[in-house]
Amino acid sequence: MVVTALSLTYSSGAAHADTLEQALSTAYQGNPEIQANRDLLSAADEGVVQAQAAYGPTLSVNARHAFTTARTRGPLIPSSNDGFATSAEADLSQPLFTSGRLAANLDAARATRSGERARLRARSQQLILDVVTAYVSLQRDIELHGVAVEIYRLLKQQRDVTVARYRLRDSTRPDVDQTANRAHLAAGRVIAARATVETSAARYRNLVGRYPNTLAPLPQLPVVPALATLYAQAERRNPTLAEAKFAERRSRALVGAARAQMLPQVSAFASAARIPLSPYRNRFREESAVAGVSLTMQIYSGGRQSSALREAIDRNLADQQLVEQARRDMREALATDWSLLQAADTALPRYQEAVRAAERALRGVKTQETSGIRTLRDVLDVTNDLLNARTAAVQTRAERYLLHVAVLRDAGVLTLGLFARLPAYDPGRRRSGAGELAGFPLRPILEPVDRLLLDEGVPTAPVKVENTATFDFQEQASPLAPRVGENTSTPDDN
Repeated sequence: MVVTALSLTYSSGAAHADTLEQALSTAYQGNPEIQANRDLLSAADEGVVQAQAAYGPTLSVNARHAFTTARTRGPLIPSSNDGFATSAEADLSQPLFTSGRLAANLDAARATRSGERARLRARSQQLILDVVTAYVSLQRDIELHGVAVEIYRLLKQQRDVTVARYRLRDSTRPDVDQTANRAHLAAGRVIAARATVETSAARYRNLVGRYPNTLAPLPQLPVVPALATLYAQAERRNPTLAEAKFAERRSRALVGAARAQMLPQVSAFASAARIPLSPYRNRFREESAVAGVSLTMQIYSGGRQSSALREAIDRNLADQQLVEQARRDMREALATDWSLLQAADTALPRYQEAVRAAERALRGVKTQETSGIRTLRDVLDVTNDLLNARTAAVQTRAERYLLHVAVLRDAGVLTLGLFARLPAYDPGRRRSGAGELAGFPLRPILEPVDRLLLDEGVPTAPVKVENTATFDFQEQASPLAPRVGENTSTPDDN
């Protein structure tokens, strides 16, 4: 089974071990979800190309070669005609001035692309956190499985001793049943721990693409700065907040596009056609060419255009509020993870000391139990204390590392470079060089002219900004704070 192989290789210290850097590099290069987000970003790049191409000319050709047959009935002498005829037409159109409509659509496409880039950064950071979580969780669960196995062996040994003493009439049947009860409970914990390891291994395989070998120790992480510094970093670098800001910028550009629809649209056109005078013969035909300038402006639409403008404004007002909500969500996540990290940092030494104290207590109570000073129940209780202490220490150690990474993610500073030397993905490397020519030859001239009447102005939403730095929580007297002259150290067991 998976857990058996993992447990054996983890404890054997094999020469080859999977590092966190290897796991992250493999996932970063081949995880399907991150690849899908890169494809979506590439699609957003094409949206910008299409918006730029709208400044360029449009040429279409329509050619037709058809056979027509017709019969006339009714007169004394019926008649019929049939034959082939060929027609062809070419149309050329070039926008000259759209009152800002093309410029607004281009701004919206660029904001969409920037939002997709921010989303890709957010998903990349989340992938890093997910892989680290899978790696650390698998390490933790293998270690907890080892703790469960060790406690089971201790209780099984105690049961065997109690059974042997019972046979010598040095213990009672309730003593045997009590130790058997604890041993069976410990066996159940071993089974549950094994299933947990297999579950964590399946999660690791999902993200990385394969099961690991042994897991190498975790690398060191940079020191976490103060919460106020993290808030300032997150305002600039948190990708989820940036994505919300780009969504607001896009809806603002669409307000300008809705206004431009009410204003004049000027374009140049030209067409050439060859059309037969008869649908049955090409012998007689008309050949024509037309060129000119057209101005189009809708005077009345039954309220549709004004309603579309109000809709665009309302959507932008909503996006302004959602920017603040994204900011609040970011600050909540950052404050939560940072506070939990501080708690884990403070609690871990206490759990480690609890493990040492429980180990000393178990040795001492066992000695006292053989001397008749302590009872069997005392031995079982102290063994359970050791289980709880070791479990809490292992879980808190893993939680502290994961919270450290989560804080970096919340602040927007979590990068692959913290763990691996693999270069970061370049969003522009898939962009087609031909896309830069979209809209030529007139786009460099038409775009600044088209922006002359562009109006993306939107009323400022009544956003209530949350900017509280800290929560003023003061305990009257902390039970953990030592009193003056109090000695909190524990004497060593000599």
